[in-house]
Amino acid sequence: MKLETLPIGPYEENIYILHEDGHVLIIDPGRSAAEIRKHISPQETVDGIVLTHGHSDHTGAVDDLAEALHCPVYMHHGDLPLTDPSYRLAAGAPVYTELKDLPAGDLQIGTFTLQIYHTPGHSPGSILVRYRNHLFAGDTLFAGSIGRTDLFGGDEGEMFASLQFIKTLPHDLAVYPGHGPASTIARELKWNPYLQF
Repeated sequence: MKLETLPIGPYEENIYILHEDGHVLIIDPGRSAAEIRKHISPQETVDGIVLTHGHSDHTGAVDDLAEALHCPVYMHHGDLPLTDPSYRLAAGAPVYTELKDLPAGDLQIGTFTLQIYHTPGHSPGSILVRYRNHLFAGDTLFAGSIGRTDLFGGDEGEMFASLQFIKTLPHDLAVYPGHGPASTIARELKWNPYLQF
């Protein structure tokens, strides 16, 4: 497996590209579809695009990529108000591509077997995406911090519950957040002040 991290845009949102035996999964394509496509070989098949949540800095390249790559896009239904073109919310932006629901549980996307954990708090539909020993945390968990809860749909109580769940995950999981450097569950349990209570 090969994992590429592309921090693109003014918020340096981490776009992740998973390569596995000629297949690709894209996580949180925030912007610059053309740059993302440079990292995908013509010989590779893109099995899908997964969104950890619906904020615009994580969804900005979805429509262009879906049209160019002819692949499905997945997002938890809790964040549909952030992407539905009939809404105009400050934290979101319209996505015109059909979004397939991404409920909690096991999910097969092409050749990728994923575990999806619903972790609301930063947004109603925030999720963690686990592939093998890799945990893509979106804006729920950062190295040394957590996502904001003061945006549309954010909720401190739900974030607290999500953090309690995160504390039960295997300590050796590598954590890849939506912004900033990678970490591990063990490191965050030791150093992240939001996981100390």
